[in-house]
Amino acid sequence: MSKNIHISAEFTIEKDNVKQFKKLIKQMSNMVQANEPNTSVYEAYFSEDGTKCMVHETYTDSKAVLSHNDSMASKTILPRIFNIAILDKLDVYGNPNKELKNLLAGFNSQIFNLYTGFNREL
Repeated sequence: MSKNIHISAEFTIEKDNVKQFKKLIKQMSNMVQANEPNTSVYEAYFSEDGTKCMVHETYTDSKAVLSHNDSMASKTILPRIFNIAILDKLDVYGNPNKELKNLLAGFNSQIFNLYTGFNREL
């Protein structure tokens, strides 16, 4: 069974902060891509008006998520994102280890454990 951890984060952004949020999420994405090889997916999707953003992330395992949490991107850019947007929802898909579950509890996230299925990586 897969050890991958998938995360879906939903943000609400005030109209006045959309441009700044987009700049920050782009910086975050670039920094994660350059420095976190165990992050296989990091994608941001915006609503038509730009006030909602869904970030989809996939990590090789719980350790990779914990590493992301301790990364330079999370320590420098994420606090700035949290200053201008509200994290409405953080859903986690997979089977996180105990350490990751403890971290996720601080984000009031909902965990969905993998039961069955497959992933054909394209």
